[in-house]
Amino acid sequence: MTSQLRAPRLLAAALSFAALTVGWAGVGEAQMTIKRPGDRPDYKVELEPHLLFAPFEPLGPGVGTGVGAGFRATIDIVPDGFIKRINDSVGLGFGIDGLHYAGNGNYRGDCRRFENGPAGTRICTEVDAYGDASNYVFGSVVMQWNFWLHRRWSVFGEPGLSFYLGDLGRDPYPGVSPVVFIGGRFHFTENVTLTMRLGYPAFSLGVSFLL
Repeated sequence: MTSQLRAPRLLAAALSFAALTVGWAGVGEAQMTIKRPGDRPDYKVELEPHLLFAPFEPLGPGVGTGVGAGFRATIDIVPDGFIKRINDSVGLGFGIDGLHYAGNGNYRGDCRRFENGPAGTRICTEVDAYGDASNYVFGSVVMQWNFWLHRRWSVFGEPGLSFYLGDLGRDPYPGVSPVVFIGGRFHFTENVTLTMRLGYPAFSLGVSFLL
């Protein structure tokens, strides 16, 4: 699947998720909080362990879909948000994620390293494994803009940067890429939530602790 096809599908999924979240938030109007600035959980940091699923290929040499786990810590830096008339807030998030990509089995088999052999010959000592399984580590820094819609629901957007190191164990491939995530929380209690995130490099599902 080409990147041109992936982008519209990712956008459609994100918009569908946001619409569903807002729809659920409309249930129980008495519990709506979006028009009441400051009516939200009182916390300084959000700690979020999560599981990851990457339905598209990463940047660099990796191929295939990926699965993994990660952790995000977000500091509440602007409690009153950017829009004074609504219940929003802004945080600064730092995340670390590990992903294993399954590959696609189409090994190219090009020689990556030669050494000198007898009689002036060249001997291949390492063959690349493009299409083989690979491992990646992603570190993200994002701005998290929260909208506290309801006693049970909140949503957020996260623009930022992702730093990655791919093809671990063979020939590590470093890089950096802009990222945008959209997500939502279902609040089991005021300070414990089920948190879902859509974006690149992966979708996440985890539990947030608002401390």
